Amino acid sequence: MSRHAGNFTGGVLAGAVYLAGGLSLAMAQGVSPPDFTPNPSAGWFAYSRTFIPPASGPGPVQGDPAHPHVSNDEFRATGKQPTAAVADLNNPILQPWARDKVRERNELVLSGKQVFSQHATCWPIGVLAFLLEPMTRPMYFVQGPKEVVMILTSFNEVRHVYLADKHSENVKPSWYGESIGHYEGDTLVVDTIGLDDRTFVDGFETPHTKQLHVLERFHLTDGGEILEVNVHVEDPGAFTMPWDAVQRYRRFEAVASRKNVANLTQLATPEEGPLTEAICAENPNSFMGMPHKPLPQAAVPDF
Repeated sequence: MSRHAGNFTGGVLAGAVYLAGGLSLAMAQGVSPPDFTPNPSAGWFAYSRTFIPPASGPGPVQGDPAHPHVSNDEFRATGKQPTAAVADLNNPILQPWARDKVRERNELVLSGKQVFSQHATCWPIGVLAFLLEPMTRPMYFVQGPKEVVMILTSFNEVRHVYLADKHSENVKPSWYGESIGHYEGDTLVVDTIGLDDRTFVDGFETPHTKQLHVLERFHLTDGGEILEVNVHVEDPGAFTMPWDAVQRYRRFEAVASRKNVANLTQLATPEEGPLTEAICAENPNSFMGMPHKPLPQAAVPDF
């Protein structure tokens, strides 16, 4: 489904220059924003493809403890047989119709049928699933004076966060919605609305509606080695209550050998340069025996 070509190092270097200009401007204004790209090769790997629950209060859908999930990443590290993720349907955040949708996917998985993510079938994945994706290939940032760009190496999906004080009037739904952001001290705060409801919240295919409102707070910990995102989610069309989640990433800067791999962290380090092009190509045929999805089209806006 994908092909890899070229190296984006030059582009990342240009982005780093742009970043430096943006940070200089911020410093001149008396602000000290976080620097998510201290050098052009700095990328970020997610800890998990499942959101981390908050310390207290309502949280994201989690895996069903009766059906432990073994990811492909864990298989590479341990040799355990991979399994598809099965959701715990007991989470009280789910409205009945949303729970039914997740149950349908659970039933497909438990029946032994192949279930592939939207990302694997070349569909845009939306804001929340974007945070879960960079497990085996990293995510990069380019920070400028007017916007922050996040790039997934896998299939080069891109999010734009515009540094503005308010949303546009009459935001129309799109795959990544409209994200506006600002810096609060050492934290990038991102507010997103206008999300296409054909994406999912997570790898369990938890649905959402066009009322989805996501607030993210990106900040660095452990001397810049860890990136943490605190997520607040509201969607009265799909969820019974607002809920919170956490996602964490570790920084990577160097290519590591795959010899003597002792743990999953080592295994996830890529064998290629800072940012390579990975295109998810159109494929009109079925995907590994599964009926193909039609090519994704932009949503028809509600006027």
